[in-house]
Amino acid sequence: MEGLSVRPLYSQEGYPESVALVRWAPGTHFQRHTHWGGEEILVLEGEFCDEHGRYPEGTWIRNPHMSQHRPFSEAGCLIYVRVGGL
Repeated sequence: MEGLSVRPLYSQEGYPESVALVRWAPGTHFQRHTHWGGEEILVLEGEFCDEHGRYPEGTWIRNPHMSQHRPFSEAGCLIYVRVGGL
């Protein structure tokens, strides 16, 4: 997706977990989506946002299995993302 730069760090075939670093360019908006297996996000730089709040650098977010959100970043950010296996 335009505005996102993804660097995969870990995934294993047959295992429901993946880990990546994701850089969001300023003004990037992502579509609403559901997290099968949950999601954890650590904001390393900038500010990550969704309809539930604004998350500055140093924030850890844990979204449970089947949670939904529509994330965006007005200022841009770098996040560590773990999806699945929660």
